[in-house]
Amino acid sequence: MGFLTTFLAGCQRVQDDIYTSAMAFERARANLELTHVSAGDIDFALLTGGNPNGETILMVHGFGADKDSWVRLAIELKDTYHLIAVDLAGHGESSLYKNNKGEELGFLITSQAARLNALLDKLKIKKVHLMGNSMGGAIGLAFAALYPQRLQSLVLLDNAGIESPRESEFFKLLDKGENPLIARKPGDYFELLDFVMSEKPFIPWPVSAVMERKAIARVDLNDKVFADLMKSQAEMGEADFVNSMLTTIKTPSLIIWGEEDRVLDVSCVKVMETYMPNAKSVILPGIGHVPMVEAPEQVSVAFRNFVANL
Repeated sequence: MGFLTTFLAGCQRVQDDIYTSAMAFERARANLELTHVSAGDIDFALLTGGNPNGETILMVHGFGADKDSWVRLAIELKDTYHLIAVDLAGHGESSLYKNNKGEELGFLITSQAARLNALLDKLKIKKVHLMGNSMGGAIGLAFAALYPQRLQSLVLLDNAGIESPRESEFFKLLDKGENPLIARKPGDYFELLDFVMSEKPFIPWPVSAVMERKAIARVDLNDKVFADLMKSQAEMGEADFVNSMLTTIKTPSLIIWGEEDRVLDVSCVKVMETYMPNAKSVILPGIGHVPMVEAPEQVSVAFRNFVANL
């Protein structure tokens, strides 16, 4: 047993080294560097880079993800834009369970939006293009409602926060007590990847093995964050309230959605087109829930075309 334990630990160290090297290589390709910033009561981890003279894009990941979700898209945008990919509180390398005052963190959508506003204050950035995927998109909607003066544009990639006319496969599974977005045991993480992506990029096995270990290790935290996400949805109430809020968002908005999204149904787009006065949409055939990972070139083209017409 002692030999087996030592052998497995050695394998994990090798995997960790490969993972660290792979992440560093991808970040370097995107001209991104890791930095840490304390803003409000949160210690944030950020990837920053791109063109320091360009307009700023603030990239906000989804549930259970982190700042590296944006690296592939950053490669496409680095020459033009100043880029900031943030780890939200409770994710990645930012504050997890407690803030820097020792207080237990909450993860309501409005709380996360307020933290991003504090981050921009600390960075002394007046305006950004805010890109949000999934939960990050719901945070983007809240940010646009609460702090519209800080936005040049809002870019929503398969965003949460909308009651879709057609129920998604994900919500049908939730009704049965299953949550495919939370990995609890070996094998779950690879099923999660299959569930959220139709066009998965190649991920070397040592890298994916580390990603799976990390996901399983944070299962309790993921349960807490997801519970607050559902609480946020419940507090917002009926679809009529959400739709009314959408009408207040005057920020020029681009909606990008993967047509094959199994998490949040593409029918959400029609709702936002109906109620958001300055929204345009792009549907990506053959793409799932995370277009910036699955189709970064298409997302980049859609964003550049959108901004060119602002």
